[in-house]
Amino acid sequence: MAFSDRMKELLEQGVSVSRDLAARAGEKAQDWGEKGYHASKEFVAKAGAKAQDLGERGVLILEIKQLENQAQKLVGRLGTEVYHAFAEKGAKTVSVDTPAVKTLLGELASVREAIEKREEDLRSRKG
Repeated sequence: MAFSDRMKELLEQGVSVSRDLAARAGEKAQDWGEKGYHASKEFVAKAGAKAQDLGERGVLILEIKQLENQAQKLVGRLGTEVYHAFAEKGAKTVSVDTPAVKTLLGELASVREAIEKREEDLRSRKG
């Protein structure tokens, strides 16, 4: 075999090996790319779900704080109503059956129930 023929054969082998290597590298790169894509997609889905859960928990916490403020205002109104009954109206007693007191106590009970429900919702989200 002539030197030029041998060099041509070696060159063709080199090209063939390089082609095979490039094809395998391309397949590996594509496989890694697909794995990376799927991992990223899964991460984004989990992050989105976590962000939504945190947002919903934040809303519950805000609602609880608003209801607690509402309850404080109702307690203040209750105190004012009792004061007016004694000091301005001259009442000797005030009971849960006093119309204004009864109304305020009912509102307080409703607010308390709403707070308890939201606190339970919040506890169930932490678990």
